[in-house]
Amino acid sequence: MKTDSHVVTNPREFWQLSPHAEHYEQGRFGDPWGRLYRRAEERAIRRALRPLSRSSRTLDVACGTGRVTALLVREGFVEVVGSDVSAAMMGVAKRHLPRIEFFRGDVTQRLPVGDKSFDVVTCIGLLMHLDAAVRLAVLKELVRISRGPIVVQYGVVGAFLRLKSLITGKPAGAVRSPVVEAELRDDLRRSGLRERSRFWALRPVSSSVILTLTT
Repeated sequence: MKTDSHVVTNPREFWQLSPHAEHYEQGRFGDPWGRLYRRAEERAIRRALRPLSRSSRTLDVACGTGRVTALLVREGFVEVVGSDVSAAMMGVAKRHLPRIEFFRGDVTQRLPVGDKSFDVVTCIGLLMHLDAAVRLAVLKELVRISRGPIVVQYGVVGAFLRLKSLITGKPAGAVRSPVVEAELRDDLRRSGLRERSRFWALRPVSSSVILTLTT
């Protein structure tokens, strides 16, 4: 996976920086490290999902080409909906998951759904690419639409990655906006969320962590 120190302020800009929708997953996970990381990340997501009711009405925010949406279906969630700002990315998802409902929406603004519309909300692969102000806005929007657990992905940089960054002069982790633990705590406090669980993907060589949050 390639590193990129560019911090984006909204998903539209992130999409413009990404490979073409048709080849997005191959671009991210096509090399040996990418395949190893994908397995570790999806294992962490499954562990986070394990305690959650499969009858939950579940929304996968920033679903992209539907990788996590498909994982939710495989894990037995019976009512899954996907949403993304990119029509092209969702077009790929719809071809792979023709029975799943998808709608276009920008989570940095306001999604076209009512308050507390879903029992579970997932948001994987977005927050670690946003600057602090937009990240907080997204968390607050996830709180608005969820009446239950929220499963998100962060890039949390520990001592190993900070040292590696100092030695190499390269960004700490393959994310655009990593945080340290204190910044994560501040995000949760300001959005009214509490951490229920966390599962790391390839710690300490990766900053990726899957968090289950509740209000």
